[in-house]
Amino acid sequence: MRGRGRPRAGIRSRAPGAAILAFAALIPFPRADALADGGAATPSPASAAAPQAGLERVEVRDTAEGPAALDPTAFATVIRAEDFAGRVASLDELLRQTVGVQVRSLGGPFATVSIRGSTAEQVVVYLDGVPLNRALGGAVNLADLPLGQVDSIEIYRGFTPASLPAASIGGAVLIHTRQAEGRSGGGASAAYGSYGTGEAVASLSASRPRSDLFLGLDASTARGDFRFADDNGTTFTTADDAAARRANNDFTQGNLTGRWSLRLGERARVRLSADALSRHQGVPGIDANQSKTARLAAARGLLRSEIEAPGLLDGRLLLRGALDYTHYTEAFDDRLGDLGAARRSEDRTSSFAQEIGAVVVAGRRQAVSLMASHRRETAGLRDRMLAEPDIGRASRDTAVVTLEDQISLASGRLTLNPSLRHERYDGSFRPGPADMLLPDSLTASDGHTTGKVGFRLRAGEAFTLKGNAGRFVRLPDFTELFGDRGSVRGNPALVPERGRSIDLGIVVSRRAGPLLRQAGLEATVFETLADDLILFVRNSQGTVVARNFGRARVAGIELSLSLALGARFTGSLNATHQRAVDVSGDRSNGLLLPGRPEDEISAGAGWRTARGQISYEFTYVGRNFTESFETASLALPARYLHDVAYRLRLAHGLQATLEIKNLFDRRTYDVAQFPLPGRSVNGRVAWEF
Repeated sequence: MRGRGRPRAGIRSRAPGAAILAFAALIPFPRADALADGGAATPSPASAAAPQAGLERVEVRDTAEGPAALDPTAFATVIRAEDFAGRVASLDELLRQTVGVQVRSLGGPFATVSIRGSTAEQVVVYLDGVPLNRALGGAVNLADLPLGQVDSIEIYRGFTPASLPAASIGGAVLIHTRQAEGRSGGGASAAYGSYGTGEAVASLSASRPRSDLFLGLDASTARGDFRFADDNGTTFTTADDAAARRANNDFTQGNLTGRWSLRLGERARVRLSADALSRHQGVPGIDANQSKTARLAAARGLLRSEIEAPGLLDGRLLLRGALDYTHYTEAFDDRLGDLGAARRSEDRTSSFAQEIGAVVVAGRRQAVSLMASHRRETAGLRDRMLAEPDIGRASRDTAVVTLEDQISLASGRLTLNPSLRHERYDGSFRPGPADMLLPDSLTASDGHTTGKVGFRLRAGEAFTLKGNAGRFVRLPDFTELFGDRGSVRGNPALVPERGRSIDLGIVVSRRAGPLLRQAGLEATVFETLADDLILFVRNSQGTVVARNFGRARVAGIELSLSLALGARFTGSLNATHQRAVDVSGDRSNGLLLPGRPEDEISAGAGWRTARGQISYEFTYVGRNFTESFETASLALPARYLHDVAYRLRLAHGLQATLEIKNLFDRRTYDVAQFPLPGRSVNGRVAWEF
């Protein structure tokens, strides 16, 4: 179905069961007048890690204590560690099962996340409060974030809370690693499966009256040599099609995480976080022309210190401050030119940031939050295949100031949440002997003020109406402007993205007796109108280029439902229908943007046995086009995937899991010419003490 003009949420879907209601577990909403209880009851300006009484908590599958939504009017989902405990899963698999979220994998150790039809660059990913998006290239590789030490994941759809230092168009993903939190102990697990996939995880925590320490280690490896259908690069000819095996798709990765906290007196607390990652992998390229030799090595180091002082001025003031440093190195070796021009690139990026924030409770019905941050990012680019390897050095300074006012009216039934954000950028680029020049649009200073307003209306204990409207802007990053001298071609003529977003939804939550333990429903409509939207499109065989589209509109509906019956059954279902349409008025006017499936569905069911649990997951991703003119022969077909698992509790803290993914061995793609694995069988053994 091809729409021209304004698409409407609720357009009849071509997916099977178009009237499906999607599932996401929700807990009851606390009283809004709890804002008067003190600083801890208000949005924290610098971190999502502390529970916030008095703010809505939106959760999936469970109701355990933990992070709460930073913005009570936002549509957010929280996934807790117990939701994926015992599973053989990755971050991209968990996010793919979340309503409104799209994941694109290349079939190896690389995957990105999009929200509500955004690009991957338009979603900011945080690790313990530190944004991982780099000025050199905004998309975050989800494979760099193993789940072994993750405590919770927060997903904000469409709008970024004002208390976060980096703005985004699609939303934000916040990942929090585990802490000791008054408990000493540890655990270890090992997993092995198809295609040489292996993983080992270990953790240790120690707690003292005033301090806590947590250490975690993750190590993983895979051959990635799955079989796929190779069309030999001739889409319209089947005579030369054959089965092939993915080559040079292996990886080895290690990750070390540490967190230490110290209580200062009755209120203040200091936290230190550290994270180190190292990964070595092959880069096979497209299916029809695999590289046997291209390799990539990446390393990341992250340090963050925080201090928080809640409960000041008789509980009406909370102060926070933070410093963080991130260093990222990426070395790519394709000296034979298998994936384009021969190169041996080495990119080094660093960032140093400072952040301060305050929350002031003004009476029983109002809380005002302020946040100011500064981040300096530098990047050094080299290519050892050049006679003069120094390509150049780039730097960017970003200063952000936000102001947020949370107002509670009508005896706490109505909450208003307006906010303003001002961002100023100062960028520079010093070209090396390779003589790459930075456009004037990035060498000059630039500043933007954006705003957002949201509301939440509680009509009884079980029913809530929420909505938001706001504006956004995003500057092109260095990769979009200059490419990577390989499969991504640069486009220095890019201009910033500008636009506005709006959403409206209802949330219904009910808790009953022993038969119906819990039921939750959420339905949301949304629309984003963007001018000069930046998208990567195919430029030639094996290369893509970023381009500005005149105007695009993304509109859709998200439906979620969760159910818990008796003591044994739980179920969930999430569905997203959206139309991302080019409305620029040119040749592709009214056509769907590439890489945006109209329909996605995820469903799950679990049955608890005396000593374990049986679970089932279903995923549907609708057909989506790979280029701007809806060429049917080049579209990626719809896919239906089924996963099953059995988890068994053994003696002495031991637990075993057997999981089969892609049960019916479907050959699928997220990105054209990058096949995904077929059926895989994985086993896992874990021990906690």
